[in-house]
Amino acid sequence: MLLGIFALSLNAQVNSKITELEYPFAAPGTEVSRGVFGKDDRKEIKDSEGFKDFARATAVMINKESVYNNEFYSWSLRERLQRQFGTNRFDENVKFLDQPALGSCTGFLIATDILVTAGHCINSMEDANKFVWVFDYTSDSDFIDGRRLRFKDQNIYEVESIITSKLDDDTDDDYAILRLNRKSNIAPYRFRTSGTVLEDGAINTIGSPTGLPLKLATNAIVIDNSPSNWFKSNIDSFPGNSGGPVFDQNGFIEGILVKGAVEYSGSRYTGDYKYDSNCDCVKTVQWNNVNYTAGCQAHKITAVPPSPLVMAVYENLEYAINNNLKERFNSWNIYSWIYNYNYSNQMGRLENLALNNNNLYFFQSILSTTAETLSDDNSRDLIDSAIADNNLKALKILLNKNLLADAGINSKYTALQSAIINGKNLVVETLIYYGADTKIRTSNGDTLLHIAARNGNLNLVKILLKNGLNAGTKNNSKKRPEQVAKKARHKSLAKYLKKARKGRL
Repeated sequence: MLLGIFALSLNAQVNSKITELEYPFAAPGTEVSRGVFGKDDRKEIKDSEGFKDFARATAVMINKESVYNNEFYSWSLRERLQRQFGTNRFDENVKFLDQPALGSCTGFLIATDILVTAGHCINSMEDANKFVWVFDYTSDSDFIDGRRLRFKDQNIYEVESIITSKLDDDTDDDYAILRLNRKSNIAPYRFRTSGTVLEDGAINTIGSPTGLPLKLATNAIVIDNSPSNWFKSNIDSFPGNSGGPVFDQNGFIEGILVKGAVEYSGSRYTGDYKYDSNCDCVKTVQWNNVNYTAGCQAHKITAVPPSPLVMAVYENLEYAINNNLKERFNSWNIYSWIYNYNYSNQMGRLENLALNNNNLYFFQSILSTTAETLSDDNSRDLIDSAIADNNLKALKILLNKNLLADAGINSKYTALQSAIINGKNLVVETLIYYGADTKIRTSNGDTLLHIAARNGNLNLVKILLKNGLNAGTKNNSKKRPEQVAKKARHKSLAKYLKKARKGRL
């Protein structure tokens, strides 16, 4: 699977000057406008084969002041530029003129309710409360009378809280990670958690340039990845693309789009549109070469504090397990380090979650990573859970992964003793088969036969005798199993044990 991913990456990065790929999925720690470089490569999402799934996880930030009676009101790009430049003449390089220009920033999901954007888009709840985030804002959206749009309620979200954000020119930090007001069933983007973006590597972005419906920009590469927090590219972007996903050919997030190149025109810096007196028209700003511009800058996803990324990985796997989503689980299982991460110990280990959901595929997949490193307490916890649910298949999976049948040094009873106390015959046979200690005694000196005798369980007594337990062994009170059975008023069992002791069975 991973070899296939790496092969795809290599094919997409044939011009890369880097000869060694840095593994991207290991544990963490292992207001300026933009424009077009060369030809304007932005295209509609519906015309972007292979990228539509990524678009579904991309949202547009829209001011609540644009909303009235559940409708979103907007100028077209044509009207917006006419008002800005005072002319209705446009060069042929100005695209999408009759589409709405409603959005102000872009964001993208990295978990079912965790959205990433730029820090200059949202840096406080005061900012966040002014906007909604809308998914599925595409050219297929119905622009009624060239004035208003309607979106499905299920595609409109608000910000519940800010997980973390930072906007600092001195440190070049520009990111915000937001918790939305409810979960979405949209598959989120996966993202780099280790290594660094490839210089000359192919990248793409999806966003809302100048507030337009989502557009895909491709045919771009990383120009410079040397800065610690950001990298430079020649991707086509405009105001409104801020906060959008910058991802590789496989859809893995490399960065958050934050800044771009500008030129001085008409007493202002611009990176999107300009007035050209030679044609008395509005043109799209274009550069032939990125080397002598600021380029398009993206905040490296790996330069975001690791804690929200760890949280996102965990929550994606948690969601997949809880909803029995095998494909979703497999796509996030590449971050297998999360299973042994401290965060999982704090929030609840995912093996336990898979077991509680009785999904043995997920359970076994996780154990393939964790079995050799599980603590004694964690091992016992899993064994107890399997036994409590009478899940022999899960128990056998655990024991076949070489977990000790007697795990639980801090427990009052071994798993075998507990199974006998609770009369779980098949569990007892399974634990004995996998090497559980049959000579174990309680603090009172009771053998396993004493426990079975006290409970009056003839079948368990037979199982234990078959496995070599001695019916004549006494506990600390000098009592044999037959005497324990008699005291508990299991007379027939007491007689059976007496015969066993005398070899008369």
